[in-house]
Amino acid sequence: MFTTLSKLLAYRAAVAGEETALTWTGTRVTWAALDRRVTAVAAALRRVTEPGQRAAILVPPSPDYVVAFLGVLRAGLVAIPVGPDRRAGVLADAEPSIVLATAETVAPVRRFLSTLETCGHRVLAVDAVPDAAAVPDAPVLADDVAYLQYPGGVMVTHANVLANARQAAQVLGDDAVVTWLPPSDPLGLLLGVAVPVVTGVPAVVHDRRHLLADPPSGFAVALADAADPDLDRLREVFALRVCYVRAEATALVACGHPAGQLVAIVDPDGRRVPPGETGEIWVSGPNVARGYRNRPEQSARVFCALLAGDAEPRWWLRTGDLGVLDESGRLSVTGRDLVAGLDPQDVEATAGQAHPAIRPSGVAAFAVPGEHPVVVLALADGVVPPRGEVERAVRHAVVTRHGLTLRRVVVLPAGEPPRSRAQCRDRYLDGLLTADGLR
Repeated sequence: MFTTLSKLLAYRAAVAGEETALTWTGTRVTWAALDRRVTAVAAALRRVTEPGQRAAILVPPSPDYVVAFLGVLRAGLVAIPVGPDRRAGVLADAEPSIVLATAETVAPVRRFLSTLETCGHRVLAVDAVPDAAAVPDAPVLADDVAYLQYPGGVMVTHANVLANARQAAQVLGDDAVVTWLPPSDPLGLLLGVAVPVVTGVPAVVHDRRHLLADPPSGFAVALADAADPDLDRLREVFALRVCYVRAEATALVACGHPAGQLVAIVDPDGRRVPPGETGEIWVSGPNVARGYRNRPEQSARVFCALLAGDAEPRWWLRTGDLGVLDESGRLSVTGRDLVAGLDPQDVEATAGQAHPAIRPSGVAAFAVPGEHPVVVLALADGVVPPRGEVERAVRHAVVTRHGLTLRRVVVLPAGEPPRSRAQCRDRYLDGLLTADGLR
């Protein structure tokens, strides 16, 4: 039984070495070639790191990114897939021991790293390391963290990613895996890396701009996040299956009907609602991640919900999104809590760390009509900072990390905001949420 992507990759290389593993904008890579380069990167990492340390991947979207990611896993490190727009915030939060780049990007990556408050990061060019002899897989367990998914620093285990890849395979069937998403994106990483390794079906990765300008032919099915900005155009290119994606569930939750996991629609009191009624989407299954790195209170609130009256008690992930399940069990998402295009949990994480007086689990970010962003937060017990200090700290942190100017910051006295983000927003709009507390 294979418990990691690295072990599965070695198996693919042994039994189907010269078959195609992935095609990236016309560049074909075989399983044997991919495994050889992954081994080379893992060997180089082993010489300068210890298992369990973190490695940030600042490689441009390319086959080298796939090599870097799988090489980090083979070395027993925790991968940090980094997108181009969140590099400073991600590295500050994740504290990597080493940064992966390419020979062409080492210099600009070093210049970028020199602008950070921390310094001394090692930088490894993944396309410049020589081939190496076989590297035995690090002694990692299925429940060990494989990578951190941002925003939020979601701790995805080896078991999580294998489970979600198998769930995605149920949706895809025997079709080739097609994606236009970068591997720093949760769904892009699942479709472009994990699903091919788990199933042996090759991935076809396109540059988004080229794909929309010159659509390929011969692909019947593709999966897309319901929040994709090019959704209408992509429908014209593919027989598209629109999916509900959450990083906290590794990536894929459902493309209509959930596969291999449970979905419940829940009211504000934590009780399941009848089919056809709207409520918060809760998810439970082997793909649900462990929690947020270094945020135990927020992790407990989001990942460890209990469904009232559940005959078989289990942990549920509270997504904060609204949806409906019909009589057949098909999921429709009716509301996603985006704040000016950002994941609210990302904004909440930033606000929660902006000042030591803030209770980390007592932050809610949401948008009110007109897409105006609001943050509501509670102070820790026994703390009374100078008036205005916490608000200024939160505004500065959010605009620095996200470029987002908040319309309002409501600082509550010691205690927690309402149980859900939706309830907090409703009370704010009703004028029941003030600095004097909840009315």
